[in-house]
Amino acid sequence: MNQNRVSRSKRSARKGLISLVSVAVLLAALVLVNLLVGLLPAKVTVFDVSGIGLTEISAETAKFVSGMTEDVTVYWLCADGIVDDQFELLLTRYEEAGDHIRVEVIDTTAQPDFAAAYTADALADYSMIVESGLRHTTVNTDDMYFYTNDFVNEQLYSGTVVPMTAEQFEQIYQYCAQYYQIDITKSPTRVHYRGEALLTAALDYVTREYIPHGYLIAGHGEAAPSEVLTELAASLGLTMETLDLTVAQAVPADANCLVLFAPTSDLSDHEAALIRDYLNAGGSLLLNTSPEAVQSCPNLLEVCGLFGLSAAAGVVEEGDTSYISGSRFSLLPTVSTEHTVGASLSGSGYKVLMPNSHAITVAETLPAGVAVTPLLTTSATANRVAVNDPALTLGVAGKLHVAVTATKSISRSDGTADAAYLTWFGSADAITDTVAESVSGGNYYYYAAAFSSMSEPFVSAYEGLAAIDLTGDSLAISDGPVFLLGALAVLVIPGGLLTAGIVIWVRRKRR
Repeated sequence: MNQNRVSRSKRSARKGLISLVSVAVLLAALVLVNLLVGLLPAKVTVFDVSGIGLTEISAETAKFVSGMTEDVTVYWLCADGIVDDQFELLLTRYEEAGDHIRVEVIDTTAQPDFAAAYTADALADYSMIVESGLRHTTVNTDDMYFYTNDFVNEQLYSGTVVPMTAEQFEQIYQYCAQYYQIDITKSPTRVHYRGEALLTAALDYVTREYIPHGYLIAGHGEAAPSEVLTELAASLGLTMETLDLTVAQAVPADANCLVLFAPTSDLSDHEAALIRDYLNAGGSLLLNTSPEAVQSCPNLLEVCGLFGLSAAAGVVEEGDTSYISGSRFSLLPTVSTEHTVGASLSGSGYKVLMPNSHAITVAETLPAGVAVTPLLTTSATANRVAVNDPALTLGVAGKLHVAVTATKSISRSDGTADAAYLTWFGSADAITDTVAESVSGGNYYYYAAAFSSMSEPFVSAYEGLAAIDLTGDSLAISDGPVFLLGALAVLVIPGGLLTAGIVIWVRRKRR
């Protein structure tokens, strides 16, 4: 009897040990599985349950990021270091899509001046500064959202869908409230999100080897462009960097426009040769000159001669009072709409003031492949007089061009075709703040339009990635993912454990 008890006790102890070991093995396995799952990327462990892909990246973005070869740091500006879960997951997707993106959270409360080293603009919370070894840019969270409104599209834009930022929407709201006496928020307004498009475009921008932009030629007593004009160009995505050609071996490869503002001395032979080579390869030159200085700049005039253009001696005097503003030398020329520069201001009411101008002459026989379009033209009663002696007439009355644009067809050695451009304004004073403000900024807009026509801003193809409509029910979490996860957590896992327990109990009972 005692022997049987001892035997049963040993069996019980053995079963207890086996159970203990089994539990320990199970716990170890669970810990191991948990650790392994923790090592898996978020793309296979964390799912977007919004139903509209707020935290997902597209195949285009994934392909671009995986192909990046330049290291990029994304500085994420978070007040008190507190992150947003949605943006955090989106940024994690970017990090996991390639090997060259690193995200660093910046506590803007502890480092309030961090962004000032990169931009003078105010950045909203959760904005990003994207930096590579080449350059940097910013992605403002305020720009990630835009609005469209049915009333605005129909009444103001003839049915064209026009996206507006929050600031633009507020301005158009005030306009409609005053002019139309209508609350446009009662008309269908849709909110769209384009975080992926802006962030991928920013990555594209900072990793491109070359970003075409304008170069401001220095070293000839040039006038500096006004701050207003510079800011206006920047708002169009156009920037100007100073360039000293006296020490350069060639015009930089990323220059799609050279700008020469009112030089008071001539180009050197070396500089003129570099600019000619640049133009003959399909470059662009935007030029302002004064009657006083241009005649003493033979090298510069030789460059303009590539397009069949030259500067007539003297200063233009207008005989028609409807073509002047005060002085007969302060011209209000006709703005041609034959070119996109003038067409862009057509119907705007803006005028262009050209004080102290010289005429630009066009050769009777133009060089091969050259076409010239007048931009600003006087009346038929205008004439030229000596710069230092207004009583001395230098020609006969007639229409004079005080701004022109020219194109020259270029045939490359590889058989491809290109074009060179020259836009020339015969007034140095036209770019001053005083003159521009006297015509309500017309000169600013006209000059910026000329620069824009020659120096195309960088626009990433990724800015066209689809935006997500956040309006109405789109914000609701999709039933599909939630039902699946809920069923898994509430039914499948507990049901599986319960079934396994019943099976084990029945088997033991039968023993």
